[in-house]
Amino acid sequence: MSQYSNSNEQDVLFQKLGETWYAFTEVKGEIIFSQLPPGIDPYKTKIELFEVVENHLKRVAEHLKDDSMAA
Repeated sequence: MSQYSNSNEQDVLFQKLGETWYAFTEVKGEIIFSQLPPGIDPYKTKIELFEVVENHLKRVAEHLKDDSMAA
């Protein structure tokens, strides 16, 4: 288990289940998670990827919010 924190960004928790890494974060009180691409290991990948992951998780959260409002 690994956690990346930046004072200008929200926390992201990385968890490996089997051979797959996942990123978890909280956005507006909702827990959002996403599978990392195959071969990505947060311990071995450059820090710039973490910013991409954070942005991706925010987009996922916004998409889920939009879908729930449309229903």
